[in-house]
Amino acid sequence: MEKIRPILYGVADYAEIRKSNAWFVDRTAKIRDLEATRYAVFLRPRRFGKSLLTTILEAYYDVLYADRFEQLFGGTDIGAEPTDERGKYLVLKFDFSAVKKDVSQVQEDFDYKASLRCDTFARRYGSILPKGLDERILKAPDIGKKFAEIMGGLWGTDLGVYVIIDEYDNFTNTILAQDGQDAYARLCHGDGFFKQFFADLKTMTNDINAPLKRLFVTGVSPVTMDDVTSGFNIGTNISLRPQFADVTGFRHEDIRAMADYYAPRCGFDADKAYDAVLAWYDNYRFGSAAVPAVANTTLVLYFFEQLVNARMWPDDMVDENLRTDYAKIRHLVTMDRRLNGNFHVLENLLAGGALEEPMEKSFQAIELSKKENFTSFLYWLGITTITGEKFGKTVFGMPNETLKELAAKMIPAAYSDIHKIDERVFDVNDGLCDFAEKGEWRGFVGILSWIVKENFAVRDAVEGEKVVQSTLVALLTAAKGPYLVSHEREAGGGFYDLALAPRLDRWPDIAHAALIEMKYVKAGDPAPTPEQLADIKARAVDQLDQYSSDPALIAKWHLAGTTDVSSVELHRLVLVFHGGECVLSEEV
Repeated sequence: MEKIRPILYGVADYAEIRKSNAWFVDRTAKIRDLEATRYAVFLRPRRFGKSLLTTILEAYYDVLYADRFEQLFGGTDIGAEPTDERGKYLVLKFDFSAVKKDVSQVQEDFDYKASLRCDTFARRYGSILPKGLDERILKAPDIGKKFAEIMGGLWGTDLGVYVIIDEYDNFTNTILAQDGQDAYARLCHGDGFFKQFFADLKTMTNDINAPLKRLFVTGVSPVTMDDVTSGFNIGTNISLRPQFADVTGFRHEDIRAMADYYAPRCGFDADKAYDAVLAWYDNYRFGSAAVPAVANTTLVLYFFEQLVNARMWPDDMVDENLRTDYAKIRHLVTMDRRLNGNFHVLENLLAGGALEEPMEKSFQAIELSKKENFTSFLYWLGITTITGEKFGKTVFGMPNETLKELAAKMIPAAYSDIHKIDERVFDVNDGLCDFAEKGEWRGFVGILSWIVKENFAVRDAVEGEKVVQSTLVALLTAAKGPYLVSHEREAGGGFYDLALAPRLDRWPDIAHAALIEMKYVKAGDPAPTPEQLADIKARAVDQLDQYSSDPALIAKWHLAGTTDVSSVELHRLVLVFHGGECVLSEEV
């Protein structure tokens, strides 16, 4: 009986993956490209395979793994043609994801955990270090002095050190989110201990006899590195170079291969699984719109692990671990109990679908209030992706349904934080489920209209239409009903306002779908007369006629009139708002 290759979701240990013959996408050819940069900084969003990459590098370069090279790299690209530097270094690896995020304990815990890694280094390589160096490292009282012992003891020898730092900004990002700029600045500015750590590290590279020969740093954004840069200015950010666009992440052919391998063995539809992965986890581009799109590594494994091991579609397409990660940045859209400019950037993204700003590759945390920096920060976090270029600016858009849901969640959450407005997403969810089963739309439309009215009352009416649009999109998306909520998508030669596209891959019994045309009358204008409302409605009907006749939409949604045995009824809704007041809601 054939043994199905396991999926080790959440496992970032390369040696364990190879030992278990688990599913693995070979990117080892990229090691040759990485060797062109001695001190590299590599940034990717959370859960994107960075930690696995560091364990691959550790296994490849560590002198103590040299006799296991065939076991670890046999059958891989780099195994067939290794570089001269494989198995050549003493590897000193740090993982900062485990550092405590409590500001009262962070310095002590950082020193303890970083010192522990140096002690492990001393014990692992004790037999090949210069005589007595291992003991001197172990006896040194703190990380700074341990660095000094390593530097002094290896200076001028033929023993080179490869330092790997994984998730360098994990604890600093959390402190910035939870405790604010002042607490964060104490880590990364002046004589802050984290800034000093990188300054000490730099001293190990100062001349040809220095022991630190290579450095690889992973993280999420350039913010912390820019804040410590005066103490550490040797690292090269390689994150946007085209040759590294797919060093982590799954390409389309990788996803296809995975679906085709597991589907016949585990009893699911390969095409539906492939399409779902592209919709929910794909479309990240690192460098430019021209590079190949890749999907989030961990989320793809999360999805297939459910299909393979549980033999069922995931109840929630969004990994709860990722949801927790992104919840940490809610503070960025509020300040002093007010919605700040960052909130409006996020709101415009949801309402308009794209942001156009220069790509900022380096900026400090204190500069996040600038629109161009926050827009780029959203990109580094993985909330947006590159969708194009326009007159020297980068065009950013939402990459997939996962990030639409997570970003949309921040809109009602921010209103709740600032104005104590109940999110009521559960009520919206109930309404969407009623609609999916019975076609009853007035329930969820009524809840949405009431929330829009409340939100509008506490907002500047200058951008009133965007307030209405973003609130509708955010609430519908965050409600996590049985629909994909799409906004400003092309159909029939035009662009519809809102759609509730049935998730038939997950719930094939959905009986109803909706196209929603939203019209807006400025709050300062007189309320529309019945004749004016009739005219607005007529224009909306013309547009809905255009969208609903699109053959691709009819086929994809299995709308009535297709050859499918089970067809979906389309509801065409017109909503007219006068300011925050919904003055018309009709099915046409």
